[in-house]
Amino acid sequence: MAFVVGNSAYKMGPLKNPGNDARAIAAALRKLNFEVIERQNVTRETFALGVREFGDKLKGATVGLFYFAGHGLQVRGRNFLVPVDADIAREDEVPYRSLDVNEVLDKMDSARTPINLVLLDACRNNPFARSFKLSQVGLAQMDVPSGTLIGFATAPGSVAQDGEGDNGLYTSALLRHITVAALPVEQMLKRVRVDVVRASNNNQVPWESSSLNRDFAFARTTPVVASAPAKLVPTDELALELAFWDAVKNSTSPADYRAYLEQYPKGRFAALARVRANTDTASNKPAAATPDPAPRPTPVLAAETPAMAPPPSKPVRTDSPEGLYSAVVDKGVLRFLDAGRRTVAQTTLDPSARLVAQSVAFSADGRWLAVGGMRDGSGVQYLVSVSGAKLLWERPSTALRFDTSQPTAQLQLASGEVQTIALRSGEQP
Repeated sequence: MAFVVGNSAYKMGPLKNPGNDARAIAAALRKLNFEVIERQNVTRETFALGVREFGDKLKGATVGLFYFAGHGLQVRGRNFLVPVDADIAREDEVPYRSLDVNEVLDKMDSARTPINLVLLDACRNNPFARSFKLSQVGLAQMDVPSGTLIGFATAPGSVAQDGEGDNGLYTSALLRHITVAALPVEQMLKRVRVDVVRASNNNQVPWESSSLNRDFAFARTTPVVASAPAKLVPTDELALELAFWDAVKNSTSPADYRAYLEQYPKGRFAALARVRANTDTASNKPAAATPDPAPRPTPVLAAETPAMAPPPSKPVRTDSPEGLYSAVVDKGVLRFLDAGRRTVAQTTLDPSARLVAQSVAFSADGRWLAVGGMRDGSGVQYLVSVSGAKLLWERPSTALRFDTSQPTAQLQLASGEVQTIALRSGEQP
């Protein structure tokens, strides 16, 4: 159940985009199986009536969503949404002529909706600046009830942009990502934040306060055949390729160009990479030819079978939950490809290059990376901090799995014993 409001036609400080924003969000939500109450240019009275109707229809709903685009103000730490007919001459009049966001939260709390979402594209400049000066700009950070997430178009105490196109920056980004199948709402809002920061040249940074205790994605999971596991696609595949190429294009090692070709065999620089992969660029001589493989030996009895050599290492790749990063492990080297910054960070996991990587996985919040594999016939696990691609430790073990409900990981030793490891931001676990 959703209540969507767009206020543009203010008597003082009219806005260009909130009406368009509300119409677009309402249309997107209807396609995502929401029942939507949509209102444009509401007065204080019609705003209150809409909140009452929303509260009544919330009863029995599994998800409640409130979206507002328009002017918003904070007074003494409380957030107020401004109706189009508001006549406010002093700051102390704001609570009596605007709608307190807590009125919406109270309706959600009364309905006991399991999941509640509030999205506020409402942090524009004070429309009453000629009448009075606010003691604080933007909206205030809020403590949220259990099971609720509040998304702000910009950081607390900051001002959002109305946007140059048909929609505001924040709503434009929401519309791009809200329909992505099976994308958790927290990860969806991370993608929104990246888009808005980039489009505003770091002047606007969306913010969230969350106490959600259940998983939620706007679009349902796309059915996947068991024999063809789903693969996350980076948000900007070209940016990843360009970042990878920028990292190796000045290298004197043919192995770096072979690594590029393994990831992008049909990439934009594949022809040049093939030339350099077969050339010792330091001496400008053809690289030593790879010897032909030895003929397959004649089968022998099991008792006479020699010890098998470790399998050849192949690149192992995964993408972060929000699709902003890719991690590639090859021959003991880990590379992080950052689509947003178009950079590649590299760290060596195994200087001997004997690691045969078998798995690589991000934690749910994208802060940590687990790399597992075999080295000299024994299992080994690596824990890496995504920030700076920093290797924290390696341990002989058979598996490392991240918990989804708390910041911990489970390390399984060869003996079968399982150790619980706390993951703390900014320090080594």
